[in-house]
Amino acid sequence: MKKTILFIFLLFISLSFGQKKYPQHTFRNPLDIPIILAGTFGELRTNHFHSGIDIKTQGTSGKKVYTAKEGYVSRIKVSLWGYGKALYVTHPNGYTTVYGHLKKFNKTIEAYVKKQQYLKKSFEIQLFPSKTELPVTENEVIAYSGNTGGSTAPHLHFEIRDTQTAKVINPLLFGYNVKDNITPTFRSLRVTPFGETSAVNQISASQVINTKKINNQLYVAKELKAIGKIGFSIRTHDLLNNAANKNGVYSIEMFVNDTLAYHHHLETFAFDESKYINLLIDYPFYARNYQKYQKTYIEPNNKLSIYKNHINKGYVHIQNKQKYTIKIVVKDLAKNTVTIKIPIVGNDSITPIIKKTKKTPYFVDRAKYTVFKQGLSEIRFPKNTFYQNTYINYSATKNKITVHKKVLPLDKKYTLTYFTDSLTKHQKKYVYFAQKSKNYYNYIQTLKKENKIYTNTKYLGDFYLRYDSIAPKIYKANFYKNQNITQKNTLTIHIKDGETGIKNYYATIDNQWILMEYEPKKNKLTYNLKDLKATQQNHVFKLKVEDLLGNTKTYESNFTK
Repeated sequence: MKKTILFIFLLFISLSFGQKKYPQHTFRNPLDIPIILAGTFGELRTNHFHSGIDIKTQGTSGKKVYTAKEGYVSRIKVSLWGYGKALYVTHPNGYTTVYGHLKKFNKTIEAYVKKQQYLKKSFEIQLFPSKTELPVTENEVIAYSGNTGGSTAPHLHFEIRDTQTAKVINPLLFGYNVKDNITPTFRSLRVTPFGETSAVNQISASQVINTKKINNQLYVAKELKAIGKIGFSIRTHDLLNNAANKNGVYSIEMFVNDTLAYHHHLETFAFDESKYINLLIDYPFYARNYQKYQKTYIEPNNKLSIYKNHINKGYVHIQNKQKYTIKIVVKDLAKNTVTIKIPIVGNDSITPIIKKTKKTPYFVDRAKYTVFKQGLSEIRFPKNTFYQNTYINYSATKNKITVHKKVLPLDKKYTLTYFTDSLTKHQKKYVYFAQKSKNYYNYIQTLKKENKIYTNTKYLGDFYLRYDSIAPKIYKANFYKNQNITQKNTLTIHIKDGETGIKNYYATIDNQWILMEYEPKKNKLTYNLKDLKATQQNHVFKLKVEDLLGNTKTYESNFTK
């Protein structure tokens, strides 16, 4: 009895400490407005977990962004995609904060970056200042919020990382006050039998479980008749106060007859494990239906560190005539909870419907390097490209190569090759790989050698051979030939490529490279005329744009200032 009391006491202390193991209220709100979230930490994204929180900026750009604590700017990245304009600040307490999708930096950082951009003659740039180059104080305005990079609306992406390990940590564990008294939303539940002797309600395939809503915190399913090894997956999201965004939940637990059999929570993770999100979700179902169900069982080869407790890796083994109560508990970080109860009775009188594996000539043993050839194409799978051994479909025609379907996640990239001996010289120059989305062909990075093209990809599906010999478009300049632009603050011009996309651009005034900021979402280049140092009044502007197939377009105009 004493041992039991001591265990409970130590468990209570451990859990209490677990909630407070990160310094509380050490980091300030990086904005001077209340924190309302558009995205939570660990949220399910395409092929990765969201690595920070997205703070709403009231629908606008230009909000002051403050350093969360004193430190120094240790990294600066300006990119057309991803975080866009981003700052990384390393702090003396062992953490690094990250600020993404910025509109611009403060004057000191902006001047530092611009100098390097001119030296490297590149808008996109990555810099790693020393500890003494760009020190910052707490509450210092280091930037202004924006919508750059892969952002779809103005907001601030904010991260906290362990400086030593580079692992990202849920910022809300550091004591930020985010109002949330709304229960997570339960959307639907699926069950999957595993093996030839397993079934649920006489069906050996995955199926939706019908549930009845008792209240916002409780749903109950009709009793299932099952036998053998089964697993559950749940579709759910979280809502927070003052926002309509469907955010990710913090934790999911599963109990079997009141015993915790599965638990994961989004406290921290490393970037190199984020890809295993495709084993956390029911990936084949997502690929077909674009709905993400989170499993309460752990697939083989899943190396995620977010799992905290499990029995039999979360798989439930149903015995004949035995009764079970499954409870799946979904929580947000504010401890709002929704529970789904599933009663099960073991019944071996049912006859499982066996679905045999479809065999093809193309079997991939994940432990072996595998090469297949079909017509003028070839595919090469390195060891452990797939998460499990599998048969795939593979076919090739003159204009399309099919490498199975998009229903299997991959751990590594494989190489797809098309041998171009049969193509004309003109075709060889302009051929590329594309994948189709509705009626649009998306360029896939295509590498070329004398007699072949190839791509390294983690995607399966249909690959089309396309040709692009059309130059990019340059249009809609905000100045005309011989115009006096003394009253203008900027020069702007638009660029666009309707097939493969823009690879690079090079702009000069009087044959001197100039920094033009590129906004891909608006197809817009912008030059700040304050950077123009020339003393003469007459100037020549030149712009050369190249697409991903090497097609180029040039533009030239003169102006006075």
